[in-house]
Amino acid sequence: MRYAAFMKLVFQFGSHPALSQAELVSRFPNLAHGRLLAERFFVVECSESPAWLMGQLGGVVKILEVVEGLSRKPDELVAHLADHVIRANTARNKVTFGVSIVNASEFKGLGIALKREIQAQTDRPVRSVISRDPILSSASVQLEKLLPPDGVDLTILKDSSDVVACQTVAVQPFDEWSFRDYGRPGRDAKRGMLPPKLAKIMINLAQGAMESSSSAVYDPFCGSGTVLTEAALMNFGRVFGSDILKQAVDDTKASLAWARTQFGLDATEFDVFKHDASARAQHLKPASIDFVASEPFLGRPLKKGEALSASEKNALVALYNKTLRALAPAMKQDCRLVFSLPFQITPRELLPLHEIIAETGFTIDPLLPEQKTLLYMRSDQRTGRQIVRLVRNA
Repeated sequence: MRYAAFMKLVFQFGSHPALSQAELVSRFPNLAHGRLLAERFFVVECSESPAWLMGQLGGVVKILEVVEGLSRKPDELVAHLADHVIRANTARNKVTFGVSIVNASEFKGLGIALKREIQAQTDRPVRSVISRDPILSSASVQLEKLLPPDGVDLTILKDSSDVVACQTVAVQPFDEWSFRDYGRPGRDAKRGMLPPKLAKIMINLAQGAMESSSSAVYDPFCGSGTVLTEAALMNFGRVFGSDILKQAVDDTKASLAWARTQFGLDATEFDVFKHDASARAQHLKPASIDFVASEPFLGRPLKKGEALSASEKNALVALYNKTLRALAPAMKQDCRLVFSLPFQITPRELLPLHEIIAETGFTIDPLLPEQKTLLYMRSDQRTGRQIVRLVRNA
């Protein structure tokens, strides 16, 4: 899982860069010293294998490696990159590459210039992959075989006066994510769907640098089992879940059984039971849970133009407060809890966190140094998610 020496890697974050950054530095605190370029590219020295790192994270779409020793001048960069691309294409006779340009308009014609330069340096066939978007997607990189040794996916980054040239060395496996989302039997759109990537991000935010194989994770609102399925795939030793609805419990059990069969999860201990999250769970021993990751009940589904009433919001606040009180005895001291709470997108209105955590023994654990919580929203939804991390300290 480690390189022989430190390499300068670039983590390309997904649609919610701040949340992806919070996940990365929570799971790997040793990488917190990196710097952010162009809002969603995080540059840091690292010794872990990019392929292994990609498997640990939900919010990173590409991992790139900085190509050192290159001129930053556009005319000189072309010749240097052409030589790099030729040498990196070792699996096939054809030289295949793609180019993404970020905040660097002076490099706009790099793809065409690079193809000409490669053709001038070699008699091998040359194919360049062109995208309508300025950045090639991870799906395109995988489908077009642009990872070494089959090809090269280059990205030119510019932030202020700093120019960084790098090549993709690992991409998010979009086909695996799709299979885990749509392939499992317990999926239920009517009860709401927590995206598996977001579930994994939440688990990493709660887990931190903790070892997974000896840890116990609990989801008191397990729904169709998204969080618990991801936790099982992350090799947690014990996975516990509950829901007030019997159908949800059955769906979660079906999802976990499917995951056990599909991915061979014999080492993980499962226990899913029917339970009201606002009452103390008798199934859980005192101080037996290492952390909690969950999306609680978000309120009724909203139609266009609708919003939750004041009484409905108050009911949710009361539910979350009671749940935290009920969870506290089962959680270990200083362990963390991550909730995905609802918020109204337009006009933006968040639930009062101070009321939710009042007299529960939990305090807010900021996700980033200057951001206590982070928002997750999609353009086709009327309700967003406020990601909150709490720590039990009493």
